[in-house]
Amino acid sequence: MTNLPLRYEADISTATIEKNISRLLHPGEIQNRPLYNITARLAEKSGIYATTYPHGLWAPGLAITNEMRAVTELYLPMAEIRKAFDHLFPLGLNYSPTRQFSIIHTAPTWLDALQRLQPCVSSFDPAALLYRLMKDESFRTRFFFALFLPRRHGGNFNRYSGQSLFIRKWLALHQHHIKKGLRCLDAACGTGETTYELALLLLENGFPAERFEVHGSTIEPLELFAAAHNYFPHNQRKEQAYRGITAPLFTRGRCDRILFYQEDITRPALKSGEGYDLILCNGLLGGPFVHTPQNLATTAAALAGKLNPGGVLLAADSFHSGWKKIVPPSMLRVILRECGLRVDDIAEGLVAE
Repeated sequence: MTNLPLRYEADISTATIEKNISRLLHPGEIQNRPLYNITARLAEKSGIYATTYPHGLWAPGLAITNEMRAVTELYLPMAEIRKAFDHLFPLGLNYSPTRQFSIIHTAPTWLDALQRLQPCVSSFDPAALLYRLMKDESFRTRFFFALFLPRRHGGNFNRYSGQSLFIRKWLALHQHHIKKGLRCLDAACGTGETTYELALLLLENGFPAERFEVHGSTIEPLELFAAAHNYFPHNQRKEQAYRGITAPLFTRGRCDRILFYQEDITRPALKSGEGYDLILCNGLLGGPFVHTPQNLATTAAALAGKLNPGGVLLAADSFHSGWKKIVPPSMLRVILRECGLRVDDIAEGLVAE
């Protein structure tokens, strides 16, 4: 198993990608009798399902109903499908995945999982999918990235334009950092869009590449890998667009001080190394992964502990109103203030100094 934490420099060279991915994913065909037995039982159930299911079998683009979900769960229960994938993971992955990020473990029914795995999966049959995953290493790689980098996490560029405007104004008021240097962290960076966006913003605002460091951190290894290497094997269109945006950093050799590392920011962290002058934590506080009072307090304290004196923490989100009811902005403000920070509202979120 891969030892934690993982660390990657930003690098899109083929040689580096091939070397690093070999440490995360097991190569070759998977041959494992218990997994074959589980898959064979699923194949029997899939056959019965196909011949008795009263609705049209799932295909990409199908509009599913609750009745379809209920019948599918009766024939193809998610508990049994999850059991098969729990056998697959240690055979295909060289680390223990966080199952809360897996579509298989968060989808309520198999039909919902199929919808979320588009366009990687095209057949309703979970046994056929598992057989192919065991045999085809290339497909297995694409599938794992699709599984642990779900589209619903919403990673994209220019997601928080109001926050970017605040950073520009903050930089204008703190020009001394151009000479002193600036250390930045994109905590819970996902697939790294905001991390690179921040580096580009610093360059646009007069920071030489040697005068700043930009780090991104996340707990999920495949997210970390995708961010550091601009690598999306399950979505070539996304990869091409992503690399088009980051090209000014890579083509001009400005990525030497961009680093990605693995971290669970929701756990208490010991103070180590240098702190950060600017921390972004978007899409985490008060959302699906961190919303209980205890987790919020622990995460806020960990973030506050990483700030240098005079540093600033920005937290934005685009959650639906349902999460705002569970964690209203007023609650988050109180928690951040209890960490010794001065908190104000800005466009799209909060700023804590």
